This record gives sequence, C-alpha cells and structure tokens, in this order.
Amino acid sequence: MESIDFGRKINYVPMAISWGVGLIAGILIYIFTRQALLAVILGVAILVVVALVYAKTLSDFYGYWSIDDKGITSFNYQNFNVRFQSVLLTFSEDPLKIEFKNIKSLKVVVGKDMNAPANILGGSFNAPKRIMFHLPTPYYLELQLNDGREIYLDLSADWDDTQTIQYVIGLIMSKANIEASIVKQAQE
Repeated sequence: MESIDFGRKINYVPMAISWGVGLIAGILIYIFTRQALLAVILGVAILVVVALVYAKTLSDFYGYWSIDDKGITSFNYQNFNVRFQSVLLTFSEDPLKIEFKNIKSLKVVVGKDMNAPANILGGSFNAPKRIMFHLPTPYYLELQLNDGREIYLDLSADWDDTQTIQYVIGLIMSKANIEASIVKQAQE
C-alpha cells in the first residue's frame, strides 16, 4: 500500500523567511554601524524573533501524519518547541513512528455541536469546505498506545475526504485488531 498523508507539514518557507530576515537585518546593521559583532548578535536575535512569531501563528492545520502498511508516522506540531525547531530547521524534524501492534484503542473525536462527516462511523455532518477551516471544533483520531501514551492525529484539514478516512480507520482497526468508537466533545 502506498502512504496516505493527512494534514500539512511545515515546509521550508517559514525557515527561508526567518533566515532571510535575520541575514538582511544583520547585513544592514553592519553597513550602518560597521560593527560585525553587533550585526551578528542583532541578526541572530531578529532571526529568533521571526521564527518565534511563525511558530506561534502556525498552530492551525499543521497536524501532519501519514499511514502505510507498516504503521503510522506522525509529527507532533501541538508542542511549541517542535514547531519552533521545525521553523528554524525544517529538515531536522524527528517523526514519531507507531506500529499497529502498539495501538490499544482508537476513537474518532468530533467537536461539540457537530457530527462527524458523512459515512464516518455513522456521522452526518455536511458543510462547505471553505467554512470548515474556520470552525473552532476539533476533528481527530485519538490513539491509546499500549505504553499508556495518547496520540492525536488531526483530520481537520482533510475532513471532506470521507472515503479515505473511513479506509484508514478500517485499516487501523484490522491491523491493530481493535474496535473504533466515536466520541463527541462535551460542552465546556
């Protein structure tokens, strides 16, 4: 089976912009002050500030993960430190690899006041794709691993691909020999 991808991965653009702004700022500071140490220090500081701003604003819809016959590969962009590292050095990311035999349970979690998309464990939610990205409700798979860890696999960016999501849920259920359930988040 070929790999199936979900969500979006942080690409090289935030890294290039952060490095570019830091480098340009350092060069401009050196041109105006002729002090190399000051230019390097302020250039690096500006690089870090721009990367921090990107890491703070890139939290939505960057829950990249993929699945194939061997298991699940996930990037945990929910952690701010991982997002910051991914912005500064995009290619240094260390993915989490999950084998099917290590999965204890599977839940499909949908947000409060909404149903799962049609055909996903009996769901019936229907909305235009352009407004789905603006809904503040989660839609993800919750995996409970044998070692007690919980892994959240975001489905928000791909919510309308119900056939693929249904196939992936069936694949996880068959490979891990478990049943899936659907959970609605309670009112807060």
